[in-house]
Amino acid sequence: MDAELVAAKKYGLFWTWSCVDDEVTGSIADGFYIYQPDRFWEPFWEVFDKLSQLNNYCFNQLVASEAKLSELQAEYGRAVEEKDAGAEVLDYLSEEVPAWENNVAIFAKAAPIILLASFSEWGLKHIAITLFGGAPKKNERGMSDIEFYLLYLVRCGLEVEDTDGVLSRVGTFRSIRNDFAHGKWNELEVGLQALSLREAFSSVSAMFEAIEDAAWRRGEALA
Repeated sequence: MDAELVAAKKYGLFWTWSCVDDEVTGSIADGFYIYQPDRFWEPFWEVFDKLSQLNNYCFNQLVASEAKLSELQAEYGRAVEEKDAGAEVLDYLSEEVPAWENNVAIFAKAAPIILLASFSEWGLKHIAITLFGGAPKKNERGMSDIEFYLLYLVRCGLEVEDTDGVLSRVGTFRSIRNDFAHGKWNELEVGLQALSLREAFSSVSAMFEAIEDAAWRRGEALA
């Protein structure tokens, strides 16, 4: 649990719909940033179930990566103090520690964003297919898939509130994924430093919550 709380404090993520409280300070970690529908509609229930699963997977990977780095740093510290530590051990750890520091700083944080981007595209298309019978192919090269399919749902009659705000919050996903795909490591590191993983998951959750709300309102209006 200590390793989980360290990761939760650093990244803001935690197991979906779970929390750890302190008797004095209150909540230490929580996963309530993922919306839980209170009415059943299959496509939305599936989207939020998969988003919960993705959140838990990403949090578990962060915990494991942080634990691996801490383990290697501790091994290196012991090897430096031990007089009989071999040169091969020191050489190995001298390479592994910086490599894992980079893994934690770049790959561990970029991976959830890349997965969130792909998940968002799948979720939007899944809703379009389920509610409106299909999802058109995107031809606009200057528009992200997330923007294209969200606006398609709006054109189909879903009055999604604050679409500009939704797109501005998830718009950073595209640049993160592109920088990763093209090996722009310096730009990627800068982009990741300005990004909160909790806010990223919260933004995706809020986007689908807004779409679900619009779908229910449309259904009630057509009833």
